[in-house]
Amino acid sequence: MSIIGTVFEDVTTDVIGSIGTWQWLVVCVCTALMIPSIFLQFEDMFLLNQVENMLCIPPSNNQVVNASLCFVQLTDNETAAKCERWYVKLMWMVWIQKSWMLFCDDKMKLVSTAMVSRVGQMFGFFIFGLISDSFGRKVSIVINVLAETSLGLLLTFCDSEGWYQLIVFLDSLCCSATKYLGLILTCEIASNEWRSWLNTIVMLPRLLAFVCMVPLANCTGNQQTYNFIAVLYGAGLVVVLRWTPESPQWLLYSRKIIKAERLLLTAAVKNGIYLCSDFKIRPVNQRAYSCIEEPRTCLGVLTTYNIRIMTFISLLFWALYYFQWSYLYIRLYSDKSEEHLLLKIFCFAILFGGLTVLLARKMILRHLLLISVFITGIFMTGDAFLNKEKSRNLLSSIALASSIVGHALLLNITPRLFAIKVRGTLVGACQAVGEIGAILGYIIFLFDPMGSLTTMGVTIGITLTLSALCLMFLDVDGRELPDIMEDMDYFSELSKPLRWATQKTNSPSHEEVEMRIYSFNTVSSNSPERTSPARRIGFWRTWSNIRECMVNFVRRSK
Repeated sequence: MSIIGTVFEDVTTDVIGSIGTWQWLVVCVCTALMIPSIFLQFEDMFLLNQVENMLCIPPSNNQVVNASLCFVQLTDNETAAKCERWYVKLMWMVWIQKSWMLFCDDKMKLVSTAMVSRVGQMFGFFIFGLISDSFGRKVSIVINVLAETSLGLLLTFCDSEGWYQLIVFLDSLCCSATKYLGLILTCEIASNEWRSWLNTIVMLPRLLAFVCMVPLANCTGNQQTYNFIAVLYGAGLVVVLRWTPESPQWLLYSRKIIKAERLLLTAAVKNGIYLCSDFKIRPVNQRAYSCIEEPRTCLGVLTTYNIRIMTFISLLFWALYYFQWSYLYIRLYSDKSEEHLLLKIFCFAILFGGLTVLLARKMILRHLLLISVFITGIFMTGDAFLNKEKSRNLLSSIALASSIVGHALLLNITPRLFAIKVRGTLVGACQAVGEIGAILGYIIFLFDPMGSLTTMGVTIGITLTLSALCLMFLDVDGRELPDIMEDMDYFSELSKPLRWATQKTNSPSHEEVEMRIYSFNTVSSNSPERTSPARRIGFWRTWSNIRECMVNFVRRSK
């Protein structure tokens, strides 16, 4: 069984404790930063309704028989003419004039806008991952909040089709950071005991967006009102940025040790832990200085076999999972005749969530994810088998609710697999690949090239593949986050060689003695410590055994 990291806590927990006021403050801030994901409705534009709080202004000098949302019937012409302009009631109070309305174009304009939004998110996930690993988690979040607020305001009053598409792309790109960096920040300040629970709290707004983003956007009456609500909330987040800290772990492994000391000293005071004024943090031995120079780039760490396999597993899982989920999501929400859909999904999601919490006491996260994948696949297969039957929507609701729980588990596992220096980039890459899977799922559904039997076969194949990938994931339960990715040998200390000694009191302690002895150049750089090679992860050993059995069988037959 592969175990990630070590059983020891990191320096953050060692200094400020497992849980306290500071950790809860960070969790509240990260949860607030995750809420804007509910307002990104552009990725599902073709599922929205636009029927309220809008007035059609007919062409001048024409007598109108009847007026709809987008067209008017003229007395001297049997065909309908397009409205000359529109009035939109913003925030249910103020009428604003529009000369162009996206929802009055053909459906392909809505689909193309949704695809533009998905592509923007795909690039944004990867770009903000690079920024967060290079300049810090907080820098990425600040850029995200400021850009999203300003672009959202432009989008609300935009009256040009070309500019509208461009701003949708930029807005989707700039709002990508808070979709996952809050989880990374929470992972890096939480203790092993609390990490899963705090992550679940932070991701709740994103899980809520998966369920109710489309119904919530439809309730506002028009898209401009929904955008403006997001702008007002984003303006409030500018104030929240004051309490958004940088990750202490990122500061330590980026050689910003003095800033990390100040941050942890402040956090300790908020948690009621008072340290001496000359509180210090230092690596405990010379090997730590070698590890701190580990390559920062993803291409640099991918030269190792284990890291390549783990990265490939994660990327493939995200792509297939999002492909399956998006196909199910759009099929269910495109059925306008379904009644009480939101209530059904909420009820089943709460049921599966409660069962997952109970099973979490006895099972590890990747096995819970395996169960969720199986449930989703079984009910999706039943949905495809029934095809036009009325009861198929019930099966789809159960499958979607199970996939929501699977999302929670996947978001909990992925940030813990990668080391601090490349965590943002690789997690962002997983999210970006997931968007590619979602785009493919949307395209296949919209053009409907698959019949019922083909859909069943594809669903079964994806479910079996995801199940195999679940078994290849590493166990992350109750383990410290990896500092580096030398070779990802989770059976030993090779993945966690960088230790920190802290001087926390005025009297000399064992930690202080270690710091004085080992934190300076007491070992020659020409005599590095020798380490045993890492064990290969994945099914490599299984395939080796199968191949050996086949070779022995061939030899015996001869």
